[in-house]
Amino acid sequence: MPEHSWSVVSTVREPLSLVLAFACHHLSLGAKTVHLFFDDPNDAAAAVMAKIPGVDVTLCDAAHWQALGHEKRPAWQTRRQTLNANLVAREQRTDWLLHADADEFLWAPEGIESDLARADGWLHIPNLERVWIAPEAGIFDGQFRAPGLSNPAVEQIYGPARTYLQNGLSGHTSGKAMARLADRKFIAIHAVKDKFRGEVSPGRTTANACILHFDGMTARHWLLKSLRYAAQGKALLQSLHSRRRAGIERMMRADDPLVEGLSLHHEIFHLSDEQQEMLQAEGALLTCPLNLDHSVATYAPDVAVEFSAGEFDADLTDALDALVHDIRGSTAKTG
Repeated sequence: MPEHSWSVVSTVREPLSLVLAFACHHLSLGAKTVHLFFDDPNDAAAAVMAKIPGVDVTLCDAAHWQALGHEKRPAWQTRRQTLNANLVAREQRTDWLLHADADEFLWAPEGIESDLARADGWLHIPNLERVWIAPEAGIFDGQFRAPGLSNPAVEQIYGPARTYLQNGLSGHTSGKAMARLADRKFIAIHAVKDKFRGEVSPGRTTANACILHFDGMTARHWLLKSLRYAAQGKALLQSLHSRRRAGIERMMRADDPLVEGLSLHHEIFHLSDEQQEMLQAEGALLTCPLNLDHSVATYAPDVAVEFSAGEFDADLTDALDALVHDIRGSTAKTG
């Protein structure tokens, strides 16, 4: 085993193209194993991924949750994620474990090993967020904006859209955690803690890597993920940061959530030439190319896949239509 071996764990419920790219990318960076927990135990992608060397597949069926001490599937996605991550951690198969979502890709052009050698406790990996500078074509197109801008800069760059941004990003700004498994701590969503619901343990922030967060591979994908929060009830919606919640509530109030959601996505994620120039002046707009075609060809040569936005959206149509229909019906009953 290498001196600082590492693996990745993710609980997934995404189209095959994204899950495949996620796994092959991290294998190409040197991950020993990519652990995939399929939130839908009937997901057809699971059988495809199980054939790839280096990928470990678990189906989150009733038996899985019962083995983890739950009579039924935990309602909250975050609880399911941490249960799965800490199950892998207890197995101690590698020195380090990165807990990430399927739309989060480790970016480490200089490698992660030097960071692991210097890390105390656990490694905090900050995140960037993908933005669009042209019409959507490929699901991995675009550039990446960084958090940390001053409030005046955010106001100047984004104008009214700042209502939906926290620290300059639409999604989280907390980054992700790579845990040293020998410490036997609790892996949370964005940090490592002394225990479940305990205090965050001391860690170190990486100097050489970041997480590329594709917060929605397309506008429709972002809309589907956002509306799922609303469909799961007020408690989960309230757990989001207030600016993300404001956008979802705006969609929920609209006569046509689909049209409103697509408009909102454009406001938040599509940058004008002027916005690009201002972000570049702040050093907050980066290009981080991913050679995913090569990674997939190397680790899954027998799997044919496209990364086009059109193909990706085709897999989402039925689920998005059903969700919008349910939301309209619920709104009509309460209106």
